[in-house]
Amino acid sequence: MSNPKILMRRKLAVILAGGLFIVIGMALWLFTDFVIQGHEQILSNPDLIQEEKWRWEGSLQWWTTAETTCHSTSIILITIGVCAIELTLLHTILQPERRTETSQTLLSQYL
Repeated sequence: MSNPKILMRRKLAVILAGGLFIVIGMALWLFTDFVIQGHEQILSNPDLIQEEKWRWEGSLQWWTTAETTCHSTSIILITIGVCAIELTLLHTILQPERRTETSQTLLSQYL
């Protein structure tokens, strides 16, 4: 059996990594949305000359295409983070040698 301190450090590391995946996924999602909204706002400016308008439209088109990839990646990162945290918490609750009377009562209610 492993040392309990090492197990707690590993669990904490997994929970922190899961949280980091969630934060990165949400940041990527929000960043792409803010960039697209910024481009649309700039394009709504009537004072743009034609060349600038073409440049911003091309950039907006690229970001709109990349949005699908970025959002898919964000969903994957968030899912990995949530699963890592949930599985670590479930493992902590379901460990037989660490069960307390309260956790055993909660566990018996759901099983």
